[in-house]
Amino acid sequence: MKAITLLSLASLPSTLALNIPAQQILETHNAANPSTRETCPQAEKVASPNDGLHSAMIFLEDDAFRARQANRLSRAVQVPTTVGDYDTDPYSEAFEPVVEFQKLLQEMFPLVHAHAEVDHINRLGLVFTFQGKDTTRKPILFMAHQDVVPIDDPSDWTHPPFSGYFDGEWIWGRGSSDCKNVLIGLMSTLEDLLAQDWRPTRTILFAFGYDEESHGWLGAGSIAPVLEEKYGKDSFEFILDEGGMGLQSLGSTADDGEVLYALPGVGEKGSLDLVMELAVPGGHSSVPPAHTGIGIMAEILYEFERQDLFTAWLDESHPSFAMLACQARYSPSHVESWLSTKLAAGDAAALAESVAQSRGPAVRYTLQTSQAADLIHGGVKTNALPEKISAVVNYRVALHQTPDLVLERAVRLITPIAAKHNVSLAIDFPNAEIATMPDVVAGDRTLSLSPLSDPLVPAPISPTDPLTSKTWARFSGVARSVFESHPNPLLKSEEASNPTVVVSGDIMTGNTDTRFYWDLSENIYRWSPSRAGGSANIHTVDERMHLDAHLEGIMLYYDLIRSFDGWDQNSE
Repeated sequence: MKAITLLSLASLPSTLALNIPAQQILETHNAANPSTRETCPQAEKVASPNDGLHSAMIFLEDDAFRARQANRLSRAVQVPTTVGDYDTDPYSEAFEPVVEFQKLLQEMFPLVHAHAEVDHINRLGLVFTFQGKDTTRKPILFMAHQDVVPIDDPSDWTHPPFSGYFDGEWIWGRGSSDCKNVLIGLMSTLEDLLAQDWRPTRTILFAFGYDEESHGWLGAGSIAPVLEEKYGKDSFEFILDEGGMGLQSLGSTADDGEVLYALPGVGEKGSLDLVMELAVPGGHSSVPPAHTGIGIMAEILYEFERQDLFTAWLDESHPSFAMLACQARYSPSHVESWLSTKLAAGDAAALAESVAQSRGPAVRYTLQTSQAADLIHGGVKTNALPEKISAVVNYRVALHQTPDLVLERAVRLITPIAAKHNVSLAIDFPNAEIATMPDVVAGDRTLSLSPLSDPLVPAPISPTDPLTSKTWARFSGVARSVFESHPNPLLKSEEASNPTVVVSGDIMTGNTDTRFYWDLSENIYRWSPSRAGGSANIHTVDERMHLDAHLEGIMLYYDLIRSFDGWDQNSE
């Protein structure tokens, strides 16, 4: 068997072709009775509307557009819109590159700026509103962020990180794939539609934050309340942001053809940054205690990493369950031989652990809470005992748990260590209910626990059943249509054939700006629609984006907007 990952996918047997009309599926499978439902049903493909506009294929095939798009993304990367964890004032000099970036957007997309209502929220948050003719239809919202993560050492890069170097295939530089490719792709889509004299029937919004890489409080955190006040709760048909697992294709054979799995993120893990601050008496290092403050903190972190690990869990409510069921149906020769049996057994813990052991840490942490000691600081001089020691431990909270449970575990593990070293424990978590919380004793040896920012519970899971969610059925039907329309452009092979696309929701281990938008729609999708191999090195050295993968993303945005524009789910 080939090496397995959660996305180890294969070819679709000819007997399982995905050409069943959605209506036929609805008539032959009872959505209310899971025992009679089809495994991994797929929505019918949604053909491009007959609206007189050019085909989405022009974005891949037209040399002039390709050259213009490479230039647009390259220029966007050249503006260093980096943001740090402690940039909290939108009027500080740290955000001046964002001002420059917005001037560039005005220059590159004049039609968008001429036809949209442009609002600046909290100075630099951008909201573009394209007012539709029919105000009875829920608007659709596309998101991206303007900021990028900082650079460590520019000399490590093959090409300077803010050069936007284009080598004929790849655009290199920080933000090229996270996520200026999304932002520029969206703006380019509307610029092209407006150039064809298109005017929307359904209202469309773009919302671009500017500190997503630093929790998003200034940007999306300020934009979301404005949108909710204007439109109300559950007011958007769907919301699409960056993220997801892109498009994955493995196990293709000449006999079976290619199966391409489209994997939007339909949920996110929760998060908690646990800040521990230890205060102990100082003194000269020549007369040390048995355990310095650094030693005590090290013991705590060691205990965190060795004791009482979190349990993986995978039941039918988890998006990965449906995705695995899709693999077992459409790629049976390229998944574990036991997968179908364990999916049917109903043992969530055993299934999760088997999948995690088989497929590695990247898969495990979609099913299990993760823990990473990321920051530690203490001491000021070699001959002075440390008096203030701090550490921050980052948790990404699995769907079956909560930040409160994570905090309870931390307190349980810390309590005996604190008692052993005569350290009092103070817990500064608003509204936290911890049954094991010890009494705080005043003294000069204290350890305080607090969150770096408000803990985040796991996100609500968006519906992904085409039998019951018309919005998901249409969204996934458009995705199938777009990516089944042409072979993989990254292969440059004359023998490549058009794939069969399977669409399934997935879970994200990280968090996007959608964390602020939960009240605006039940249909929130996090998906940068890039094929495996189409982007590289997000958040690290030599980040880059393949031009063809970028252009395919524009194809999806273009057809989503057109296909939802005149659609009325109430008429179906």
